Amino acid sequence: MSDKAPETPDEEPPDSPGTPPPPSDPTATPPPADPTAASPQAPPPVPGHQPPSPWQQPPAAPGDQQPGSQPPVGPPPYGQPGYGPPQQPPGYYQVPPGHDPWQAYGAPHQGAPGYDPSAYGAAGYGPPGYGPAGPGYQLPPGYYAGPEDPLVSANFGGWWQRSFTLLAAVWRPMVQVQLLWAIPLAIVGVLSALYVPEQVGFSGTTAPDLSEVFTPLLLLLPFTLLAVVLTLVAQLATLEVVVQRATGRPVSAGQALLAGLRRSLALLGWQILAGLTVLAGALLCFLPGIYAAIVLIILPPIILLERGKGIGRAFQLFHADFGASIARIATVGGLNIAFILVEGVFVGVLNPGADTSSPLGIASAVLSALFSVATGVVICPLILTAYADMRARHEPFSTAYLAAD
Repeated sequence: MSDKAPETPDEEPPDSPGTPPPPSDPTATPPPADPTAASPQAPPPVPGHQPPSPWQQPPAAPGDQQPGSQPPVGPPPYGQPGYGPPQQPPGYYQVPPGHDPWQAYGAPHQGAPGYDPSAYGAAGYGPPGYGPAGPGYQLPPGYYAGPEDPLVSANFGGWWQRSFTLLAAVWRPMVQVQLLWAIPLAIVGVLSALYVPEQVGFSGTTAPDLSEVFTPLLLLLPFTLLAVVLTLVAQLATLEVVVQRATGRPVSAGQALLAGLRRSLALLGWQILAGLTVLAGALLCFLPGIYAAIVLIILPPIILLERGKGIGRAFQLFHADFGASIARIATVGGLNIAFILVEGVFVGVLNPGADTSSPLGIASAVLSALFSVATGVVICPLILTAYADMRARHEPFSTAYLAAD
């Protein structure tokens, strides 16, 4: 018998150095990992070294970035913090809250690189107390009027000079537009002089013949309504002619009339509400009615240039700088009164007997229509520039805003 013990099937002979390992079983469960063993893929931690955050971008390759170059500019990917405060566009200048915008223009400030002051007047300025824009929101420099703005002015003298400069430039197309409603107005005046009786006969025994009154009124009614509608269209179209000139667009009476026609119904509705507002103020204490009438003089440019805004907007703009607003509107009202007085003098000289049925009465009606045309041509630029001044004192505004609209 041999002393050597028989081999059991569980025991395997040791692998020789040149023998390849047997193939692994794909269905076998892998042995559990040792948590204390170091990972062969990761380098050992360095004392005092902070491991990188999973939200950080991987470092650039050595050849991707030159020494001394700045990191890329632009919005970071979603979920990552920004690189710093947003940069202002070239030429943008924000007036500190509480500063006078007209003094801010004279104060020295450094523009951003690439700023060209000749691109639009001079450095911009905003209204007093208008704070900086919200995070991520910036206004282009053209939103702030410069000293060469054709509509917005710094003082009363600038407003007066700008108004008559525009008047001298576009008075001919404004007269063409104004004649659109002056002709029906003259027809109404002539028919009134010919057919409307000066008084209705009445005695204690016989009833008055009201047909003497209602028949001429029914004849005049279509012309009167036409004159009212054309008055609104002509008023808006005259303002549009001034806007065309101020913004550098080709001046076209036809395009201005189309713009006035599109906004005439809106102006009609707001004028009715404005009339009721003035009437209610007059019934309260008379002075509130006068105040409402003064404020609502700027209603036509609001209807033309700002959709969906009306009476409330007029009070809002008027109160932005009450002193400047009241000075301009009082001047407009004074010019209106002056035109009325001059018209009365000419009509009185032409027809001293006030005989409406005579040829002199017909001539007086035509003369009144011509004075209405002259009044509209002179007053419209003053109202538009007054509106622009009020709006620039309430919010960032300039003629460039209208040009881009």
